[in-house]
Amino acid sequence: MQPSVGDTPPSPTANAPGEIDAPIGSLKGMGATRAKEFQTRGVATLEDLLNYFPRAYQRERAECSISELIDGPIQIARGEVVAVDYLTGKNRPRFEATLSDEAGSRLSLLWFNGAYLRNLIRPGMFIRVTGAVKFRYGIAQMSHPTWKEAPPDAEPIGEDRLRAVYPASARLTSKAIGQFVERAFESAGNQIAEWFDDATLQRRGLISRHDAYRSIHLPARQIDAMRARHRLAYDEFMLLQIGLGIAKRYRGGRISAPALRIDRLLDERIRRRFSFDLTAAQNRCICDIATDLRAQQPMHRLLQGDVGSGKTSVAVYAMLVAVANRMQAAILAPTEVLAEQHYFTLTRMLENSAVNVELFTQRTRRQSKGAILKGLADGRVQIAIGTQALLQGDIDFANLGLVVVDEQHKLGVRQRAVLKGKGYAPHYLVMTATPIPRTLALSYFADFDVSLIDELPPGRQPIRTRWLRSNESAEAYVLVRREVQAGRQAYVVVPQIDDNGLDDAKSVTAEFKRLSEGALMGLRLAALHGQMPTEEKQRTMADFRDGAVDVLITTTVIEVGIDVANATVIVIENADRFGLSQLHQIRGRVGRGSELSHCVLIADAGTEDSRERLTAMTRTNDGFEIAETDLRLRGPGEFFGTRQHGLPQFKIADITLEIDLLRQAKEDALAILADDPNLRRHEPLRDALMRQFGDTLPLAQVG
Repeated sequence: MQPSVGDTPPSPTANAPGEIDAPIGSLKGMGATRAKEFQTRGVATLEDLLNYFPRAYQRERAECSISELIDGPIQIARGEVVAVDYLTGKNRPRFEATLSDEAGSRLSLLWFNGAYLRNLIRPGMFIRVTGAVKFRYGIAQMSHPTWKEAPPDAEPIGEDRLRAVYPASARLTSKAIGQFVERAFESAGNQIAEWFDDATLQRRGLISRHDAYRSIHLPARQIDAMRARHRLAYDEFMLLQIGLGIAKRYRGGRISAPALRIDRLLDERIRRRFSFDLTAAQNRCICDIATDLRAQQPMHRLLQGDVGSGKTSVAVYAMLVAVANRMQAAILAPTEVLAEQHYFTLTRMLENSAVNVELFTQRTRRQSKGAILKGLADGRVQIAIGTQALLQGDIDFANLGLVVVDEQHKLGVRQRAVLKGKGYAPHYLVMTATPIPRTLALSYFADFDVSLIDELPPGRQPIRTRWLRSNESAEAYVLVRREVQAGRQAYVVVPQIDDNGLDDAKSVTAEFKRLSEGALMGLRLAALHGQMPTEEKQRTMADFRDGAVDVLITTTVIEVGIDVANATVIVIENADRFGLSQLHQIRGRVGRGSELSHCVLIADAGTEDSRERLTAMTRTNDGFEIAETDLRLRGPGEFFGTRQHGLPQFKIADITLEIDLLRQAKEDALAILADDPNLRRHEPLRDALMRQFGDTLPLAQVG
């Protein structure tokens, strides 16, 4: 058996004081192999190593007699091996040994798959063992302890201590990591600079940064580790809030944007284009946007609204303001289907007007592309709707005044920066139907102005949601048939286009055949997915909108933006394969008219998380409650793709649990920037900000 990298402790030779940005290879005992293992974990310098935080702590006790062992912590004991046995079996073969000390107390030792120990541990040997202790039937037992020969007269070792447990691997153990971290602290810990004055530390009840790093890695007590974690979490929140504050100031103070005229006459002209009255919430958001557009600073507004709340109408109002001011507007969608839906909505709304609207995606016909490109460049195309194809380098706008990004989290920050740079500092409006939990809004969107559509159009009814197991799925299709017979329509959503042969996930192809020949025979069915040609997708969606199709069998390509008021049932097969916020988005394709609507989730949930997701869907229609649950289950990075924002990832802070600490950090960050805008009196904080954000800080201004 080859020893792992972590089995051999580093040399006890003390390090000479080193620079905090020195490579980890400068530590005594590191070696090239260990250094490479650390680098695979993003640890290249001593500072990186000090920021490699423990995931837990273990209580360890000094060596004691077997009779003094207690249940639980890591402990050290020794004695004579008085019995060994190797038990084979079809499940888990194991090697067992029994230790006895001078007082006759006995300790049972157990190693699963320990055949190699038969030639190493023999009766009559004296060994010292280290491991967690469990009592079974009154007998102390250690499972998989570390061991070493030790004569009866050897001096006792160890001490009572709290040991940090690090994310580790077979080749780099937690114990070895801890030894190197301790060595790095001895070498460079004196270079950990304090960010705040004593008054701030006292007011917020914070320990010093130096003490925090020592106690997070080498705590004397559990309370010391908790205080250290609290301080370092505050620092992570502070860096983020300082960075966002600087980005917001940069956006507002250094860049000018076209000031767009909005008067009562223009407002009335735009409103006549809507076939319905806007809600009070929509009008409130339009007022926010109008105020922004009149200013000579770029609008940087996040428009939040639950599914079906009418965000697109608000965005259309803003785009028509731009067009009326002889500026171009562009709306960027994450999928072709959503881009096509926007195109359909706008062309229908602007029918018989002088506004020229064009759709540009990867599948735009070659013969049409040249004319569209020319129209964008000379200003004849006033509203451009597209996917990421609008970001191509050969596309130029004559006078881009407004950029609308739908479902912002689906598009990377660098891609949005490219589009924003194509015009003369355009105004920037972000729409999302994914309700953003207050914790994320406080952190990742601190540099946005936020408008919220917090009501649905009048006449909307809550969607009734049920969760059925697969053996109950027939009930769902009885409901579909009943609704179709009443003159309404339905969706069936499945995870994939074709069967991949690897699992039992349902596909559009197979479900279309199964349902058309079985439960939905005789109804007018159509299939829709993202790989269909643009013309075929447009034709299918048009047929569904016009009522020529009863049931649309589709992938999640309809997740956002599709608006067919007559659709009152959505069946989601393999619902446990979708995230909670995604399920809520898909459910939002129904309930868009005045009729009672239904969502049926079909899944045999095999995990606790999937059961919790499905139960949450049946419990509430509130998107913000759904979002908070989803954030708790998945964490911020997975929930909102936060890596796309050019913002640092938290190593120790948890925004799902520490909103009060986040608020404190935001309050203090704003106070620091108000008093010291360039951080000249906070040099360590400024240096940390640059190390953390690097060249991504300028990108924060584009969201």
